[in-house]
Amino acid sequence: MKKLEVFQYILEQIEKIQKDKPIRIAINGIEGTGKTTFAKGLAEYLNQKNINAIHVSIDGFHNNKEIRYRQGRDSARGYYEDSYDEHIFVEKVLIASQSDTPNYTEATHDLASDQYLDLPPIEISHNTILITDGCHLLKPVYRKHWDYKIYLKTDFNTAEKRGVKRETENLGGQEIAQQKFRDRYHAASQIYREENQPESWADLIVDNTNFEDLKIVEKIPE
Repeated sequence: MKKLEVFQYILEQIEKIQKDKPIRIAINGIEGTGKTTFAKGLAEYLNQKNINAIHVSIDGFHNNKEIRYRQGRDSARGYYEDSYDEHIFVEKVLIASQSDTPNYTEATHDLASDQYLDLPPIEISHNTILITDGCHLLKPVYRKHWDYKIYLKTDFNTAEKRGVKRETENLGGQEIAQQKFRDRYHAASQIYREENQPESWADLIVDNTNFEDLKIVEKIPE
């Protein structure tokens, strides 16, 4: 399927959700799957359909370096447990968006400066759709707050190639980036998958291995 066909399918599923508060969508998958591109594309598609959709990046909710690296800069367990201020994201986005006056906070941390932020909340309409992508979004701390959960399924080899290409310059070279993915990012993804079985919680699974030919994966009834 073409990406726009998948987006249309997702829109049809969203329209079945009956609620009078903003709808919260999770785009989940291992590092390098293409989650951010997918999330931004979905938001753009919905806006073109005159639906108010906002992409809220989980990267605005990192912990600072002292917390992120307290288990070691290459620790997979540290990346899985300490990268994000999960509770503040739930409070400032997932819960705040469901209040009588729906709102969300754009970010609480600036990754480049490693400084915490104190941004005012942004009010949104009741018919807004909030879309967030992230690699650990179906952990229990988040899970019950999502209205629709999408899991992007890509094999680790393909995801590594994509991720290394994306991060080579930021991490100081291809070999360093490849090692970081294997030892920290994808090792953390293995922990996440083993402890949470995210595909079993997803409302929709999309095979994103080939960007030009997406496949909606049939879920096996439990």
